[in-house]
Amino acid sequence: MKSWLTLGALLVAACTAGDDTASGARAACAEGGALNDCPDSARTAQAACWRLVDCGAIPISSSNTNVFDWGACVDRIEQSLDVAQTLIVDCISATSCDALKVEGSPDDPNRDQMACFHLGGR
Repeated sequence: MKSWLTLGALLVAACTAGDDTASGARAACAEGGALNDCPDSARTAQAACWRLVDCGAIPISSSNTNVFDWGACVDRIEQSLDVAQTLIVDCISATSCDALKVEGSPDDPNRDQMACFHLGGR
């Protein structure tokens, strides 16, 4: 009986996350964060667009100029009015990764379906 308990304890220890694991963008803090008490991300256009990339909602870059990628995301936010920039960045920061993804994500996301970008009235 002792050997089974020892074997069970070893198996549990082997299957738990150790120091060699790292949380990525799709870890607990990327899924909304309210219940997980995650730290706030930087409130900049660049940080908001990196969040979209990290969540798999948009590509970093694309050879197709019509694809909404990281650069187009930053341009879209920075070309908005100051109050709209704040609303868009706050929306992206507060939204879960699953909710940020739209049809075609990440390779060719449908920018019209990205709800946070409609907050600027444009």
